[in-house]
Amino acid sequence: MKNKSFLIILYFISFNILLTLLIGIPYFTFVGKYPLEVSHTIIAYLSNTFSIYILLTTIFIFIYYLKFPKIIYITMFSIINILFIADVGIYKIFRFHINGFTLNTILTKGGWESLEFNITTKIFIILTIILVFILEYLVYNRILKIIEKKEILLNQKKVFLSFLFILFIILLDKGIYAYADLRNISYITRHSKLFPLYQPLTINKFAHKYLNIRKQNTVRIKLDKRYSGLNYPKNKLLNDNKKGKGLPNIIWIFSDSFRYDMFNKEVTPNIYNFSKKALVFKNHYSGGNCTRFGVFSIFYGLHGYYWNSILGERQAPVFITSLMQLGYEFRILASAELTFPEFDKTCFIDIPLDSIYDKPPGETKSDKDKAISDKFIQYIAQKEDKKPFFSFIFLDCPHGSYDFPEKFEKFKPTVATFNYLLLNKRNIYPVFNRYRNAIYYNDYLIGNIIKAIEKKGILENTILLISADHGEAFFEKGFYGHNHGFCEEQIKVPLIMHIPGYKHKEYSKLTSHNDIIPTIFPFLGYNNEAGDYSQGQSLLKNDRRDFILCSSWDEMALVNAEYTAIIPFETYNMRRVKVYDLNYREINNKDIEENLSVSFIKNQKEIMSFFK
Repeated sequence: MKNKSFLIILYFISFNILLTLLIGIPYFTFVGKYPLEVSHTIIAYLSNTFSIYILLTTIFIFIYYLKFPKIIYITMFSIINILFIADVGIYKIFRFHINGFTLNTILTKGGWESLEFNITTKIFIILTIILVFILEYLVYNRILKIIEKKEILLNQKKVFLSFLFILFIILLDKGIYAYADLRNISYITRHSKLFPLYQPLTINKFAHKYLNIRKQNTVRIKLDKRYSGLNYPKNKLLNDNKKGKGLPNIIWIFSDSFRYDMFNKEVTPNIYNFSKKALVFKNHYSGGNCTRFGVFSIFYGLHGYYWNSILGERQAPVFITSLMQLGYEFRILASAELTFPEFDKTCFIDIPLDSIYDKPPGETKSDKDKAISDKFIQYIAQKEDKKPFFSFIFLDCPHGSYDFPEKFEKFKPTVATFNYLLLNKRNIYPVFNRYRNAIYYNDYLIGNIIKAIEKKGILENTILLISADHGEAFFEKGFYGHNHGFCEEQIKVPLIMHIPGYKHKEYSKLTSHNDIIPTIFPFLGYNNEAGDYSQGQSLLKNDRRDFILCSSWDEMALVNAEYTAIIPFETYNMRRVKVYDLNYREINNKDIEENLSVSFIKNQKEIMSFFK
């Protein structure tokens, strides 16, 4: 009987695999009709479902040996499949899967109501839950009766062959995805977040190191817009400047980890002096608390949540494609390679490789920062034609090790080296000084770049922007570094913007990296509404916003004048919505938490509006 009981569990698990596969069919409404895309999506769907059930089977076998009653199996599989049904509905609405935020929405007062489900929808949900439980109960008992009546034995050969088939599907899925990622086959890579808990395999570093596959050896299969899951841009961009006359040069200078309060005459004297003839935004936020989302938000003008979809589809920024159509030259200079984060597959995917300089010579970050600033100065000095250009200069000294040449040691005491694991509030000050010295050095390099631009006489025809990808914390509010938490030291950055014809002015309104492209586009002749291509608004208008969104790997922060609400959006992140005050101290106030959650839900249609 023990053998038969085990067999009952295996058959019941097999039925539920089929049931889960049927429940998830609506995911395929987001899949195009391209044969390659459809084929891999089916394989990935099987692979993902099998992977989830391998884990579940392990749990159920453990429960089996503990001799739990059958109602446990019926209840648990009912809950699992109800969750899959709910996930399909949630994905249609939010374009993410079940996570802490969706649970918070359902369980929080006002959250459920904010979804505005009508009575028909509510009845449908209740009936679905009841029917799933009934189905699971009937199927379990049917399997039980069949196996007890007939002499059905456990066929180890069939179990082994089934395991081999499952393993083959999983390996096939991961192999196809890894190859597609290497070759930029967006019909495959664009679905990396389609199924809950799906884990794509990428082997870029391995392929570059051991297979000698380089960027210049890869191909790119562009995604037909008909098959895209993105509605980006929403409308065709209209340009009044038909002949491309009077187009400004555009230069963006980023200093990595350059936080807002480091912009002052002591730490950044050159930038500070330049700011007196530029626009200064004193309440400006990056689109993320790390490089990936900070840089993404300024190039695309979209919230960081779109990163995975943009990366999957290998979709270039509208900003870059527009500049290419207008005949701009490009000079992209970075101290660190632009392969991780994958800017070579997002922001710069359409820019020719000979216009990208991201492997400068030098042993240290300070050497490399000097090399790219010198390279840009050389480009400016030698440029003879009047062709407009766009340049992105990404300096790296204030990141991580906080590197600077010895003669730039202005802030003391400092340290030559330090152990990240041993840092705390008591010993952080010398490291903080090292960070300030690194920014001080970058300010010197930026000063040289500004002088070169002025010497060439092109400043009056140049939009020059100085900012950062994110900030850096030094235990002011319990955090060190960046990439975790959304305190202002991590996400609030300087923004200094020189625009021809505009005199010095300081702004205190809430602004975001998403606002940069809507500010620049009118100077290029584009008159579309900002909402056609961005989730920002022009910095030059008097419009004020209620909040900005800032992204991380598995969370969003909704930041307003009083609070910061942390909203989880990945399936594995089941934490509730957390709210912090201006000093980044957690607030346990249900009313505030509910109001901010409801505010996010009500704005979700606009937030997700660039998905089809």
